[in-house]
Amino acid sequence: MGKRLKPLKLLVICVPASIVLSALIVYATRSRFTCEVTGIDNNLDLDEHDVQEGKDDLRSNSTWNPCTFDICFNLEKCPLTRPFATYVYNDLLTSSSNENPFSPQLLVDVLKETGSYTSDPTKACVFFSILWNREREIENVGHLETQIHSLAQWGEYGENHILVELSTDQSPGRSMLEGVSTGKAIIARSVISPAKPFSTGFDILLPPLRTAEADSMDLLSPLLPVSRDTFIHFHGEHSPHQHPGSGAITPQDIRSLQQLLKGKERVDIQLQCQQPATGKTKRAVEGQWMLCGDQKSRLELCSKSMFSLVPSPGGANAGTGVGIYTRLIESLMCGSIPVVVGVGVLPFDEVIDWSRAGLIVPSGRYSDILYILRSVSSGDIQNFRLKGRHLWYTYFSSPLRVVQIAVAIVRSRTLHPPPPAPHFVGKQLLYFPAPHHKQITSPSFTNSFTAYSWSFWNDIPGPLFSYPSSPFNPGLHFSRLNEVAISHSASQSAKGRAAIESTFKKNFLVNVPPEQFTVVIITYKRNKELMEGLAHLKGIPSLNKVVIVWNNEDDPSADLKWPDIGIPIVVVRGKGNSLNNKFLPYKEIETEAVLQLDDDVLMAPEEIEFGFRVWCENRERMVGFFGRSHIYNFKDKRWNYGKTNCMFSMSLTGCTFIHKTYMYLYSYLMPKEVRARVDHIMDCEDIAMNFLAAHLSRKPPMKVCTNSDFHCAGCKANISKKKYFFHERSVCIQFLTRIYGYQPLLYTQSRTDPETTEIPFSE
Repeated sequence: MGKRLKPLKLLVICVPASIVLSALIVYATRSRFTCEVTGIDNNLDLDEHDVQEGKDDLRSNSTWNPCTFDICFNLEKCPLTRPFATYVYNDLLTSSSNENPFSPQLLVDVLKETGSYTSDPTKACVFFSILWNREREIENVGHLETQIHSLAQWGEYGENHILVELSTDQSPGRSMLEGVSTGKAIIARSVISPAKPFSTGFDILLPPLRTAEADSMDLLSPLLPVSRDTFIHFHGEHSPHQHPGSGAITPQDIRSLQQLLKGKERVDIQLQCQQPATGKTKRAVEGQWMLCGDQKSRLELCSKSMFSLVPSPGGANAGTGVGIYTRLIESLMCGSIPVVVGVGVLPFDEVIDWSRAGLIVPSGRYSDILYILRSVSSGDIQNFRLKGRHLWYTYFSSPLRVVQIAVAIVRSRTLHPPPPAPHFVGKQLLYFPAPHHKQITSPSFTNSFTAYSWSFWNDIPGPLFSYPSSPFNPGLHFSRLNEVAISHSASQSAKGRAAIESTFKKNFLVNVPPEQFTVVIITYKRNKELMEGLAHLKGIPSLNKVVIVWNNEDDPSADLKWPDIGIPIVVVRGKGNSLNNKFLPYKEIETEAVLQLDDDVLMAPEEIEFGFRVWCENRERMVGFFGRSHIYNFKDKRWNYGKTNCMFSMSLTGCTFIHKTYMYLYSYLMPKEVRARVDHIMDCEDIAMNFLAAHLSRKPPMKVCTNSDFHCAGCKANISKKKYFFHERSVCIQFLTRIYGYQPLLYTQSRTDPETTEIPFSE
């Protein structure tokens, strides 16, 4: 007979998540039920001393107990029945020096704008505390730990707290939280080290913040042409006297790549810094690759290279630090494809698909890197650069944006929907109702709890807001809805079937449910023309409402005779006398489709109706009646504004249908430098909208043929008649091309002609 097995003695103890004992104890989640404990050895006696040791293990840095979101985060403080709320501690835990480019008040201000801030800690889901990684603070471990544990809402283990350790490329190569007990707090930081490991899926890896010299978008490099002078670039200095660890990229590895490319490709590789290496005199961590020079000089060098090497560090205590991630972010800024070798964790990689912006190469494939790089096509390089620029602007363009993304990541873990993009609420000056007009509003915010997806985080418009609807997701086609309706009407009366078929014909096979559009007219001191233009809108079947943006300094006079067009008219005031006002997302707009109309444009109603139906089948495009082009001047090597008969690339917003989401993105996502230029020159807003739409959709506008003139006869002079009009708009195109890094406008020769179609216009 074999040996008799001894009975298995099993110990199961239900404890709060705050207590972690040795391997004899199963770490249980926060549960309030009663457990039966069976199979306990009578000789095992747990006294208060054993329990206290378990608590000390959690609080001690010597024993690392990785947290997960399910175990260490209390969702009971974040019910879905109330908005996601964030409380921010007022003071920096480290220095409050004026040299800090970020303060808690900045975070409070932006959280207020998104409705995610509360000043009442009892209503908060998470609690933010900001720390700056500064060398003189690192030595004060005991003092820093006392400060953290003294936070008003910290409790015993800092549940639902987020400690944000901000770093720049000038920060030390180690975390200031090394040796500090952080309990259950989420740590958002830029430095990972064996002394303070990273809990994947719980902690958040931040990028190093930009230094003050990078506040201008002028440092961004053009994304085209694809070809550049240098094939691959790397400037760095390895900290001396270290033994490389497994997977480390050593100076010898980089020299071998240089030798392989010698005489075949132009390379820019330097392993000793000509300028003092950042961090060389600031406790350089062993095995780290230190940065050379300042940010401006580094960006200038990498802007000349197609690829930039981002190697992993080496050494047993190297970890990963600000140098690696600074190289990565700067490569996005300069349009050089990052080649990340052997780096395990990247900033925000919980939500960012880094493989769409660069090459992620395991260290074991370093010997094949030349073969990999030469296989990358020109199209892939362009796509990498476009995605990299989008990631930089969305995630890394400012210290405030970095912390906003950290808030968004925690919000998504709690399944709270993103905050809605804010409407613009202007002063309503006049309102003329139309009681007998049937208005159809577009559905909005239909995917609140299904918004979070890989595309949501990685594609435009980005993760900061949710939008009422999307031009890229039209939903179920209307033709299919009618097929369903007609098939279900087989048993109905002939009258019922005829009604359904009439509805189908009336909507002219448009591939969306019945909907309407809103007209937005911006006006300035042209009351006569405005009244005449309004009268032309009478009787359009699909018109929902007319919104007049009143740019005049004075309110409308009482003697103005407003025409009765059978459609509600709302007069609102924007932000001063600005052409950007025409693209503000006014709360009065309740439809996805918006017709931007100048106050001096007179269009036939049937042409407007047909243009709307064309837009319904091309919702992501601008659909207009008057086209213009961008023309390349080979002599001056720049883009100019012009007009051609054979093709066009822009639709003048004096009469153009756009999706309302583009108005949100113009007002809140597009770089503020563009809106500032529009205000400065009082022009160019239509070109800016065309750039934005082409950049988002990667499609040209649609043109609807018309017999109407763009401007009414006898109207007062407008900006298009200025002496230097074409020159100023050419300069505007060149400015926008620099901002976007490339020329997004696309040519087309396609036109739609309403004269070839019989439109069931009148009821």
